Order: sequence, then C-alpha cells, then structure tokens
Amino acid sequence: MSDWFLGTTIRKQDIHRVLTRTPKDIREMLKENPSMCIGGGFIRAIISGETPNDIDIFGRSVEELQVAAKALEERREEFEETVRGFSTGNAITILTQGRMPIQFITRWVYPHPRDVLWSFDFTVCQAVIYYCADSKSFKGLCAETFYQDLAAKRLVYTYPKRNEDAGGSLLRVIKYVRRGYNVQVDTLAGVCARLQSGIEYRDDEDYWDEEWRAGIMTGLLREVDPLLIIDGCEIGEDHHRPDRDH
Repeated sequence: MSDWFLGTTIRKQDIHRVLTRTPKDIREMLKENPSMCIGGGFIRAIISGETPNDIDIFGRSVEELQVAAKALEERREEFEETVRGFSTGNAITILTQGRMPIQFITRWVYPHPRDVLWSFDFTVCQAVIYYCADSKSFKGLCAETFYQDLAAKRLVYTYPKRNEDAGGSLLRVIKYVRRGYNVQVDTLAGVCARLQSGIEYRDDEDYWDEEWRAGIMTGLLREVDPLLIIDGCEIGEDHHRPDRDH
C-alpha cells in the first residue's frame, strides 16, 4: 500500500456481507479485472442495513469499462435474461429484469481503487472493494471516519477534486436527509460553495440580482449525477445497447 494512503481497511465481515449481496457474475468480473472495483453507495447501504439502489463499478479506462459492460450484457443474455443497456456521458448502465441495475462509471476513471476512494463527496460513501490478484482475495478500503460517520448517520463533505456537476452534491444531500442522515453546518456550507462555483462571475447588475442567480442555480441543480441517473428508470425498448447500435 502506498505511503500516502491515509484511509483504513473495511472489516472482513463487512467485505463478506457486501460480496454475498453482489451478483456472482459481478464477483467473477472483478476477479477478471483486478483494476476495477465496487465503490460508494452499494457498500454503504449493505453495511448500514439500507436497501441499495444499484451497484457502481469503477475502472482505470473508459475502454476497459465498455468491454466489461458489453461482456456482462452478453453473459446475461446467454441465460435468456431480459437485458437492456444504455450509455450517457456519465456511465454505461445495464438493466436486467428482476436484478439490481449495474452502472459502469465512465465520467471518472482511476488507476487504482484507492484513488476511487477519495473521489466521493461524503465520507459515508468513501469505500471500495476490489479483487487483489496477488493474494487471490477480495480487499476493502475506506476513509478513516467511514464507520464513525456511518454509525452516526452524519454527512461530512470531502471537497472532492473532480470534474463534476456543481449541483450534484447538494442534490445528494437532499436524498440523504430523506433517508435520515443529518447534515453538519460546515457540510451544507461546502456543498453550497460548490454550487456557487458553477456561476460565472459577472461585473454587472444581473449577477447581484438574487432572482437571476437563483435561476442559474436551478439550472445547475437539474444536472444529473451518475449515482442518481437511473432512479426510477425501468427497462424499456427505447434504450440502446452500449457499443452496438451506434
């Protein structure tokens, strides 16, 4: 492990809990692709006893994720499952009838799973699980305060250094509050500052008009984050299969 890694490891029993809830074909895919990992909300939900919405997969290149997504879709089709895949600028999503949606996040790519860890905007999501080829076992990493903040249902903003939609974190704050999480004042200030950063400064009267700025912020808040993109999405014939129909 690199000397600069300041996180900690996920408890073995929690790694086991997460993997038992992970589809077998996803576990096999991770073994075949050690540079890829599960990260974020799925791990948080399983450990905290919540119901996960989807599984997010991260990797080191868009091409690698595209190949893995296509292989997963084809593998499931071999078993005559109803599968539909579609892609956006954020992710490739595989929807399978009766199964949890799988998202291959393509907007951000990382050389190692530990790099994925620091990309999440809240400490309760700073967790990854991946397959270590050297030890031939699954490993888990998380932030130092991951377990404490999760137990307290406390949102702590991490100020991630990534190219993201300015309003994404604030939208997720709303989602977490609905799930019973509490928001610290400094966290709320942080996500508001990130939203404000999306407004280009203008030295004219419009910029200082609150209604004008509220309109700009409304537009920013309508930007869709990759972790929210499939909320409420059902399998339908209007979705295209990634890398097949275009």
